[in-house]
Amino acid sequence: MPLDVPADTTLSGEEFFRTEGTYSGLGAPIPGGKIERWILSEGPHIESHVELFDELCWRLLGEGVPLWRATLYAGTLHPLIRGIGARWLRDLRVVEDFRILHGSGETDEYLRSPIRATIERGTPFRRRLDAEIPEYPLLEKLRKAGATDYFALALNRPFRGYPVVTWATDRPRGFSDADIAVLEDINPALAAIVETRVVRRISANLLDTYFGRQAGRRILAGQIRRAEGERIRAVIMMTDMRGFTALSDRLPGEEVIELLDDYFDAIVTPVEARKGEILKFMGDGVLAIFPAADDDDFSEASVHALEAALEGLEGLGTVNKARRAADRTEVRIGIGLHLGEVIFGNVGAADRLDFTVIGPAVNLASRIEGLTKRLLRPILVSSAFARICPRPLVSLGFHPVRGLFEPEEVFGLPE
Repeated sequence: MPLDVPADTTLSGEEFFRTEGTYSGLGAPIPGGKIERWILSEGPHIESHVELFDELCWRLLGEGVPLWRATLYAGTLHPLIRGIGARWLRDLRVVEDFRILHGSGETDEYLRSPIRATIERGTPFRRRLDAEIPEYPLLEKLRKAGATDYFALALNRPFRGYPVVTWATDRPRGFSDADIAVLEDINPALAAIVETRVVRRISANLLDTYFGRQAGRRILAGQIRRAEGERIRAVIMMTDMRGFTALSDRLPGEEVIELLDDYFDAIVTPVEARKGEILKFMGDGVLAIFPAADDDDFSEASVHALEAALEGLEGLGTVNKARRAADRTEVRIGIGLHLGEVIFGNVGAADRLDFTVIGPAVNLASRIEGLTKRLLRPILVSSAFARICPRPLVSLGFHPVRGLFEPEEVFGLPE
């Protein structure tokens, strides 16, 4: 559970700061000492970085360190999130779980942050807050709120940028030399725990981003050998863009990427909102599945898949309206839906694998999508899908399907 971006740098610029949750803390000092041993022995077993940081702060209070406010920050690798973190507030007895979005590094809050050098170069920072501090707007806000001393330390750097922990007190004379010594003494143990969590979080983020949530979690759980897979029953969705080859030859590369991003955004958002899993972007195609609730009930998954397909087309309608207004090429797609048993797992070479679904059901979903061009329909579904789905669908007759000896009856939406 990595910890991320400092709330310290974003008290304004709210568009880059997102609070995931505010939780009641333990609420009372914890005496007992041996904080370094506690971090190393108990810290790995506390799953939430928010709970870990909350308990650490109350243990420091139990040791006599006069904490008033503290934050824990670490960067991460994620397409939307620059980092995550925890902010502890003694008087409110709460701890906040927050995210910082990409773009925050250009804000005035970050550029004038007291911990910018700590994040970028690992430089410790300390400032007594006994006078106005116009060069650091954050510290001036903390001073006016009652803080008297502020101390920041870098942790181990797992990739670009250092994780940072910050400590603030409201004791009139600030932190004592003994307080600073305690905070410095625990820093190596805290750094070791945070580094492990950051690496774990980055690994999970990257697997989720490139393989999807279900596939990513299966890989992390150890399902990494070739031919290792599981039979599951699911609705399969295949989508494909019309005329993509001609478009990619005619348009500049940057425009092609922008067009694909608009298309994928419109399709992916409703799929993920309805318990679907995007498994693969195949050039201009998308492969997604909606796992069945159980082996015998596809009805919920079929409704989710059809609703996602319809919302995806609606989203593309909005995209195309904007593209028309800008005199740009519109996006047309076809969507095929089928259901059945698939093998969900690893295929590929001995040391270069892909995590995907394979099986006759996947092939038929692809063939049905291909019929959308001939029948001039944006969505087509198989007879197996139509039998299960409670939504009204109309037969469009039997049509030859490549790879099958018998024609397949396909269904579409009522006109």
